Amino acid sequence: MTFKTENTIDKRKKRVADVVALKEPDRVPFAPPIGTVYTQFSNVSKYEAFIDFRNFKKGIETFLKRYEVDLFWGPAAYPINVMEVLGTDYINWPGSTCGLDLNAGFQVTDKTFLEEDQYDEFLRDPSAFIFNKVFPAKHKKLKGLEKVVLNNAVEYGHFASLASFADPDVKEALHYLMKAGDESLKWLQAQGELNDLAVSLEAPLGSVIGCTNAYDAFADNIRGYINVPMDLHLIPEKVEAACEVMDVLSQKAIDDVAAMGLDFFFIPLHGGTDELMSDEMYRKYYWPWLKKMILHLIDHDITPYVLTEGNYETRLEVLAEVPKGKVIYMFEKVDIARAKKVLGDTACICGNFPATDLIYGTPEKVTEDTKRMLDVCMPGGGFIMGGSIVLDLCKPELFDAFYEATLKYGVY
Repeated sequence: MTFKTENTIDKRKKRVADVVALKEPDRVPFAPPIGTVYTQFSNVSKYEAFIDFRNFKKGIETFLKRYEVDLFWGPAAYPINVMEVLGTDYINWPGSTCGLDLNAGFQVTDKTFLEEDQYDEFLRDPSAFIFNKVFPAKHKKLKGLEKVVLNNAVEYGHFASLASFADPDVKEALHYLMKAGDESLKWLQAQGELNDLAVSLEAPLGSVIGCTNAYDAFADNIRGYINVPMDLHLIPEKVEAACEVMDVLSQKAIDDVAAMGLDFFFIPLHGGTDELMSDEMYRKYYWPWLKKMILHLIDHDITPYVLTEGNYETRLEVLAEVPKGKVIYMFEKVDIARAKKVLGDTACICGNFPATDLIYGTPEKVTEDTKRMLDVCMPGGGFIMGGSIVLDLCKPELFDAFYEATLKYGVY
């Protein structure tokens, strides 16, 4: 069913385009980042929705008819069916496998998949290292991939290396890879259906896809979130070389999005917080890769939607080193008034309304805090009303107050 409203998709797109370009639209766009809140607007648990993303449909439809958001955020969730097949053991998810409540969120543990003495091996052949070392360490059912030989393409060696695929453990791993591939395709197709549903309900697609920058991709997924900051002091040249490798993956993700014709690309920032590295190290080992990613997106006419997780007070001046009117910065923990002062002439900022207030607050407090944020951030345009983090839980009556106050007091 197509839901029609006077607040059409074209009007919403223009509203957002105006603030990205640092103009004043008709009103402040309302586009809080939504993760899995949609399940609260249907009769399914998070577990049921994660098992089959099509189970998000009812909740998304109800949510988008209740709140005419200016950008649609697709559900931010890992595919349980794929992880069940692979025996994934670095992520915990709701349900009996990991012993979590059916409405629990995901728990991603920080693990090391590359030891300090393995940097050179990784840098020599990163694809083989990821396939032979990282995949088997992340997924129990892929243990056999350790035995696969991929790097011998010389004369008879090319044919001899194929013998590794005769190993029973390798065959078993390939079996699970194929099963996981089938489940992954279902997951991707379901996400496409959710995007189509949002558009039919006049909601423009926002950050429905994205990835981390090179530093975070390496720290989060291979070396470990805690290890890399220490490596910066001991073997910084190795970290820099690893980021060079990971940057290739970021470019590939951007090229894929460009081919899909999407307008926005989500970049969550994890490791560049005030606590984890000095400003000097941020400028040398973090910002260059992030800036390169931002510029690459802009070159493809895609708007970077950058979430600065954690404290980012000391980074605001660095973030201003981007082309004017081309970037959205969403903040978790900054003085939003200072962010407006430093970045207001350069980039669109997204309000960091506390997610906790949408769970534990009162309608009166939410209304007053929304008004205060509008007073500070909306003058001159370049502001989107949003939350501090991707939202997985809220009280609908508090979200109502957030939405209604934005629409009432956010008019230019």
